[in-house]
Amino acid sequence: MPNIEAYLEAFHEITILYPDEEKYRHLETFHVKSADETIPLDLASTKTWGDMIKYTLDFKGYIYLNRIYHVHDALGNKIELYSGEVVRSELFDELFHYDGEDLGVTYAKDETTFKLWTPVAKAVNVILFKDDGEETHALSYINQGVWSATISGDLEGTRYLFEARVNGRTNRFNDIYGRASTANGKKNIVIDPDKIKKPKHPRPFKNIHPTDAVIYEASVRDTTVSNTINPSERATFKAFHETGLKTKKHNPAGFDYIKDLGITHVQLLPIYDFEGVDETDRFKAYNWGYNPSQYFIPEGSFTVKPDDPYARINELIAMVDAYHEAGIGVIMDVVYNHIYNIKTFPFDMMIPGYAYRVDHNGVLTNSSGCDSDLATERRMVRKLIVDAVLYWVNTFNIDGFRFDLMGLIDCTTMHVIRQKCEFIDPAILVYGEGWEMSAPLPKNQLCHMNNRRSLFNIGFFNDTVRETIKGETFKLKAKGYAMGEDLGKETARLIRAEYQNKALEYPSQSINYVECHDNHTFYDKARHALKAETEAIRLKAQKLATAMIILMQGVPFIHAGQEFYRTKQGEGNSYRSPDAINQIDWNLVDAHKNDIDAIKQLIAIRKEHDLFRLKTPYEIQNKTYVRQRKTGTLVYELKNDATHLIVLFKNSEKEEAFTFDDAFDIIYQSDGKPRRKHVKSLTLFSISTTILKLNDKA
Repeated sequence: MPNIEAYLEAFHEITILYPDEEKYRHLETFHVKSADETIPLDLASTKTWGDMIKYTLDFKGYIYLNRIYHVHDALGNKIELYSGEVVRSELFDELFHYDGEDLGVTYAKDETTFKLWTPVAKAVNVILFKDDGEETHALSYINQGVWSATISGDLEGTRYLFEARVNGRTNRFNDIYGRASTANGKKNIVIDPDKIKKPKHPRPFKNIHPTDAVIYEASVRDTTVSNTINPSERATFKAFHETGLKTKKHNPAGFDYIKDLGITHVQLLPIYDFEGVDETDRFKAYNWGYNPSQYFIPEGSFTVKPDDPYARINELIAMVDAYHEAGIGVIMDVVYNHIYNIKTFPFDMMIPGYAYRVDHNGVLTNSSGCDSDLATERRMVRKLIVDAVLYWVNTFNIDGFRFDLMGLIDCTTMHVIRQKCEFIDPAILVYGEGWEMSAPLPKNQLCHMNNRRSLFNIGFFNDTVRETIKGETFKLKAKGYAMGEDLGKETARLIRAEYQNKALEYPSQSINYVECHDNHTFYDKARHALKAETEAIRLKAQKLATAMIILMQGVPFIHAGQEFYRTKQGEGNSYRSPDAINQIDWNLVDAHKNDIDAIKQLIAIRKEHDLFRLKTPYEIQNKTYVRQRKTGTLVYELKNDATHLIVLFKNSEKEEAFTFDDAFDIIYQSDGKPRRKHVKSLTLFSISTTILKLNDKA
């Protein structure tokens, strides 16, 4: 038969595509037929579409999507009816939304139930892989797009895949709700939930406000792979909480270093199962992990036993538990705006055309740069995302989520996540990249910074802070305030939690940072922007920038190693660069111990004084004031009934004198000079941060 295709585009509309040949140009009679029903089709329109002729046909009746239908024409052609645009209709989402919590596998000692959501499949099987070969078990259609089968016997440890006949093809694929798998996600594995370890320690915070957090972004691999330390198993969950690691000069490294720093939360680069690293040869290639493969399964390259279905799960639980025991929360970096590979990810084999965004021509959009923008607004995509988030919260005790390209996720999905997390534990943090990006949705429906007024208790990376203090990201020679640029007026507003010169609804919406895993580190950028300056000047500029991030209103975010001038050897986009580029060089701790101690002191001061952690715009307006001196120095004053603080952010090497009406104690000076009390005048000589507190005994 010639290449003819028929699609159900809506619940009342079918289109047929014929080759553009004379014999197909004037057809009038059609009907669609199943095993027990015939439905006449009415011709609505005919048009040429590329090198095809497109017939649009209307009908009265109901097409059962899980049954096989064929379209018959006047020439005797019999064309199987495929699912088309109907899967992207609102009615489809209403009819086939399933809110059960049992998709995937439900294990018991004497039987296991397999459930798969695929409304358009004509047949579904689960394939069990045993030592003596494969077993195929058919699933039965229930309702709302769900297929189910219960298989007797103890299937713990059994490998499996799903198989479905969809749009004329039969494909095998992973369980999109799978909780365990073999190395590299070749097959899923049935596991006994009772063999998953239970955390010993609760989340470390109760009712913590986001502005009380100090976030430290780290990578399991980067933190533990360098030969400047000697963990028992490099680049693993175990190594990330291994105690006793030391630098060459016997300073704390790894877990002990992070504990000692004083941060409240560690944010981890992706720890779910991702592509780009061979789990059986993990040092062969490097990848940050923004290539989602299995949303419910920890990454196998972070364990030395990637084929052990329990190892990666229990080792991650143990790691999170260790941080909780140390009083540190663990935040996951999650990617729900795209997946890695449409051809291998289950969605298009389960229900073609449903899970990804398309333009008005039906072509996949590419706002994420990965040719697979997830349609988070569709109810079963949203359900997958929400279910995954709650699984990480409930199973691993995760304390927060950083959403990659959150501006591509619809507001409703983010609201559901925020509220469900709030119900479990109000201390769970939710924030992400709030850039406004193009998508085939109204802008007011996407979770970006410009919709902050309608997004309660969700934070955003404040790139205005980064660009103003550090300098324009994609112009390496561009200088920010900390590098001496005359941007004091703009910086003053940011200190009081503004964004693009506009007040935020709440300071908790502003995640303040100057560097993260993306783009050049501050140190590497400074080598270009301050090329004519000495190394000492560049380090002072970075130390000033870090101090500003810690002390300004909002939520401070520090990139691991920022406090000791981490370098990626000049590489900006190091997502798949080797370990030599991405690893943390722990020798830098020895080289910059004094500067690290200064950062620790700043974190302690922020924790001690709630004036640095104000929770509302009203408080900021009434308790803080920032002014710029002619020299460029910013005078940041904080005052309530009990405390009066003055912070001096000085971004030049010019000698500068200060006088005060009252006597202040110097409680912090970045140049390490001895503290002084009862100060009414002060002279500063270089780029620095100074904090003074009113001496109430004067």
